[in-house]
Amino acid sequence: MAKNVLITGCSSGLGLDAAKTLATSGHHVFATLRDIDGRNSGTAQELREFADAEGLKITVHEMDVTSDSSVNSAVAAMPTIDVLINNAGLGFGGPVETFSGDDILAQLDLNIVGTARAANAVLPGMREQGDGLIIQVSSTAGRAAFPGFGVYNASKWGLEGLSEAMRYELAPLGIDVVLVEPGPFDTNFFANMKQGSKPAA
Repeated sequence: MAKNVLITGCSSGLGLDAAKTLATSGHHVFATLRDIDGRNSGTAQELREFADAEGLKITVHEMDVTSDSSVNSAVAAMPTIDVLINNAGLGFGGPVETFSGDDILAQLDLNIVGTARAANAVLPGMREQGDGLIIQVSSTAGRAAFPGFGVYNASKWGLEGLSEAMRYELAPLGIDVVLVEPGPFDTNFFANMKQGSKPAA
């Protein structure tokens, strides 16, 4: 059965590949990314052209998961979402001492709070229909810590705890929450990694 699938973070990598793959499988994909009329306009157009060429259903939406208003306005323009794939995220890399408090809060806001914003926006529809699936894209960094990745580790460990709690809360409503923990694979994750704003001692 075809589903309405919302994917966050479709500008590249896993999100972009998932959007194309799930649309090819017959689902209506709502591909979301930031700055679709600017920095990511090329990817937004790539998705539209791919859908047109293949006769698929991909609808591109502007969404910044660090903004309540951005998330809520995007979801309000969609039908009830059956599947949410919380993929948007970014890695902060370097010694923990090089990250200011604001740096760390930005990482947590993107990788943890952003997933809650997206989930909270789609949950009313899932509750009403008594069915839904939320896929949280974590990482092997959510299972083991590595030097130089402490801030990123913290965000993924936090996502794991949030997701496990949500699974227990939502299961009685017919809504499932699952974690995906990919290891390294061929994306631009490391090229996009953000360093701390403070110099190392």
